[in-house]
Amino acid sequence: MNTTPYIIGTVSGPGSSSEAPGWWSELVGFCEARQDLLVPIGILLVAALVIHIIQAWLLSRFARRMEAGGFRWSSVFASSISRPLGLLIWLCAVTVAIQWFVEPDAGKRVESLAAIRIGQVRTGLVLLLIGWFVTRMIRRYEAMLAEPCEAGSKMDVTIISALSNFFSVLVWLSILLIGLQTYGVNMTAIITLGGASSFALTFAFQDVFKNLFGGIMILFSRPFKIGDGIELRSKGISGGVERIGLYQTCLRGWDNVPIVLPNSIFLTDPIMNLSAATHRRIRFDIGLRYDDFDQVTAVGDEVTEMLQAHEEVDDSATIRVVFTNYGASSLDLQLTCHSLPGYSSGQAAFLRQDIMLKVGGIVAKHGADFAFPTTTIDLPAGTKSPA
Repeated sequence: MNTTPYIIGTVSGPGSSSEAPGWWSELVGFCEARQDLLVPIGILLVAALVIHIIQAWLLSRFARRMEAGGFRWSSVFASSISRPLGLLIWLCAVTVAIQWFVEPDAGKRVESLAAIRIGQVRTGLVLLLIGWFVTRMIRRYEAMLAEPCEAGSKMDVTIISALSNFFSVLVWLSILLIGLQTYGVNMTAIITLGGASSFALTFAFQDVFKNLFGGIMILFSRPFKIGDGIELRSKGISGGVERIGLYQTCLRGWDNVPIVLPNSIFLTDPIMNLSAATHRRIRFDIGLRYDDFDQVTAVGDEVTEMLQAHEEVDDSATIRVVFTNYGASSLDLQLTCHSLPGYSSGQAAFLRQDIMLKVGGIVAKHGADFAFPTTTIDLPAGTKSPA
């Protein structure tokens, strides 16, 4: 009986070196060569976790103690740096671990292109964290300094907000320039290019520059501040100031509609600051009938006496009631007076109402009456009146 030998072959799996793709073999070899680094990398990450927890606890405790002791500046600094510092710890730990894994040989790591690129990325992210920390601290100091303004402090919330915006922009510009210098960008070329292009930018962005200049002028000349009521009579715009930025100013109209104005408008248009008025002027006309001509002087004198005796009218300011005009159907007297200092527009409106009611009583007391538009037709003698 013939026996036929059987050849039993082995089936190679994806992990077999005989049939595995080249990239797989390289990856396996790459990982096997770095097995000794797993323990140091693990220790590094655990150390980062421990340092993160400790710094967060210490800074939180320090901030609470400074707040309780009245040292709010130190408290704000500690609370502002906590999160950026924690991210910085993890950033350094993770990027160092990646550098170790990419190039395990410490001697070659300095010349390794991959390790160098990782270090450059780390430097850029560190700069971003520094910028975030500084602007975060600026915003918190702004909020801290703005609190006394609402309680009547002499500090001006408008200046605080504007300076906060200015320093935030300055910080990010500095971070950008430092980053460009760090990555080897030729700053001389950038400055030269900026000088050459500044002329073109001046014409292209002249409106932007006008608005920025207008914002700076508002900051230093302070024609109004947040919370003031202003009026641009030439534009027919009025409202309360809600926000003053470097580029634009936001108002809230008396009809509660937001109004956004470019700051350049304040460089050319007159601004009426209604909140800066020391007194509220009240002025209106009194129209008597032509039949009451004999009572004009008496009515005017008694109205003047009433204003001088009124407890809400400032007798040290102008008080005037004069006969000003022969109207089409009335004898016109003009009344002018001022409220006491510090009156709001609502209080002045009620004062105006009270004065007008008292004027009506004086007119009726003298047997006179207010005129209304009338038309008199004179017919020649013998002419029949129309039916």
